[in-house]
Amino acid sequence: MIRLLAIAALVIGAAPLAGCATDGEANPGSYTLGRGVVNYDELRRAREQCVASGGTVEFKGAGGDQYQMSNYVCVIGRKPAAAAQPKEAGQ
Repeated sequence: MIRLLAIAALVIGAAPLAGCATDGEANPGSYTLGRGVVNYDELRRAREQCVASGGTVEFKGAGGDQYQMSNYVCVIGRKPAAAAQPKEAGQ
């Protein structure tokens, strides 16, 4: 039960970060966190490694199983979305 709560806390803690970086495409350096069943220690180690390489851990969502490591991704450096250029006054 404690393990499940710890996993939920990590996922919920990473959710706001995932929401901030939804524009643009993921860098080719992004990767899934592995295979097998999620446990606190493995997810913590994978998150630390991901952060050390400049990424953030995101849950794939869309019907994915939150208990499988392969449904978590280390997203490294999203490419910025094309921003519209504002027109200057008088043009």
